[in-house]
Amino acid sequence: MLNKTEVPRLAVDEFAIARALDMSVHFLRKDRQTERRIPYFKIGGSVRYDLQRVREALARMEQGGQDLSRRSKRTTAAA
Repeated sequence: MLNKTEVPRLAVDEFAIARALDMSVHFLRKDRQTERRIPYFKIGGSVRYDLQRVREALARMEQGGQDLSRRSKRTTAAA
């Protein structure tokens, strides 16, 4: 819980997001130059990552697991 003087972080630098993702800073830098899968923004020469936008991007990249929407359609069609 935040105390009265703390301000929630709006964005983090590449070192913090690399730790949070358990990825290297090199990976993030390469991604910025090529794929641009992890959203970021620049303020002057600084790169920052919005934590919520990174979570959303990761959710869009999710693969595997069970697709419950497709399963329920097959079950309904068979009945």
